[in-house]
Amino acid sequence: MESHKPKQGQTGNDATETARRRVLLADDDDDVRGVFEIVLAEWFEVRTAATGADALAIVREWPPDVLLLDWTLPDATGEEIVERLRARESGGALLPIVVVSGDATVKEIARRIGAIPCPKPCAVDQLVEAIERALDKPGLA
Repeated sequence: MESHKPKQGQTGNDATETARRRVLLADDDDDVRGVFEIVLAEWFEVRTAATGADALAIVREWPPDVLLLDWTLPDATGEEIVERLRARESGGALLPIVVVSGDATVKEIARRIGAIPCPKPCAVDQLVEAIERALDKPGLA
């Protein structure tokens, strides 16, 4: 598999954590969270959440640079999470979002909320590219 080079502000494992962009992954699938966390840790500082409530709490305590959001969580839909984030006066209102979902309408969902789509299953390069697109366009989502 081709190695993806990080963009400006993103570094490999040799850099300090403060130079790395923060990614929050909200997904209820333990395997997806585990694999994505391991893979993305090469380029980003990563935190994960299994529920919408956990994701919202992490956004408050550890403001991410981008949110990877599965559209169906056990306690909330992706739409409910986005509505709650947009209602916040903190950085959550402008938080870039990548919709990572197996839903057949993921592109339409992302377009509707101003996010970047990343259909599951996806290759690492596709996921990193979606994150970079979201980071390049702050306030997009």
